[in-house]
Amino acid sequence: MHKLLRVYASLALLIFTIPVMAEEVARVTLENGATVRLNDDFTWEYVILDTQQPVTTQAQATETPAVAAQSASQVTPATSTPTATLSASAMQHAALMNKTAKAGVKVSLLKSEWDANDRLGLTFDLASTSSENYVLIELDITLFDDSGKQLKTETVKVWKAIFRMANTYLRQGEQRQSKTFWIEGIDKSQWTKELMSIKIGEMDSRM
Repeated sequence: MHKLLRVYASLALLIFTIPVMAEEVARVTLENGATVRLNDDFTWEYVILDTQQPVTTQAQATETPAVAAQSASQVTPATSTPTATLSASAMQHAALMNKTAKAGVKVSLLKSEWDANDRLGLTFDLASTSSENYVLIELDITLFDDSGKQLKTETVKVWKAIFRMANTYLRQGEQRQSKTFWIEGIDKSQWTKELMSIKIGEMDSRM
């Protein structure tokens, strides 16, 4: 009996020590119309995408089952893949997507520009309230055209310190400017609304 109780106790301890991924518990619409997702780990994030199923042509009622089956077999796999576009709320509050924060570090778009080769240049502002000294911060940049369709996502090292040079670390209370990142393949005429979202990824710190 005592042995069985010890087994149950061990299983319970194992369950409570397994890390759990954050799951959505609710969605709230703010006074400004933006929608946020509340997670069970007490974090939150803006909801910016709408997932839409593509329209597929159904077989006409007059077709025989054999003909309908043949028509369905000719549909390429891509037609069954959902596509993601910016929600109407996100497009109305596009400035909210240009800011993000994680572990005491805030990153926001400082400026955008175009060079002579029609490359898009993006520069970011970083500010830290963390006690950590960050030497590496990665940023996921997702660009959308003026209709809200996703164009591309690129990951950049928005902050990278110089090895063993402590004065290049991002420290508590500091505000720094990133270098300009040049992104190719964006049609300038389709990016007049400057729709983009950013999200902090990997972070590395030093004592």
